[in-house]
Amino acid sequence: FMDHMIKLESQYQQEFNQEIKNWEGGTMITYEDELKQEARKEGREEGREEGKREGRQEEKIEITRNLIKLGIPLDFIKKATGLSEKKVLEIKEKLEKE
Repeated sequence: FMDHMIKLESQYQQEFNQEIKNWEGGTMITYEDELKQEARKEGREEGREEGKREGRQEEKIEITRNLIKLGIPLDFIKKATGLSEKKVLEIKEKLEKE
């Protein structure tokens, strides 16, 4: 019976020792590290989404510039691009100064 207890305890000790080695070797990820990784992931995703929004906005501005150059009515440009009248007029004024 005692031999069995010693072996069993020895098995737990080995598992414990392995866990300590893993931790010391840096392979175990702490909860804090997991949170940091998740925050970085969310930050990257937010950055990508923001970049996409900015890209779409720049594309709308470029289309507006081209339509203005073609002499398309501003009301049509507003409807086609979804830009506000103020923004379309701002783009038009900048084009006129060029």
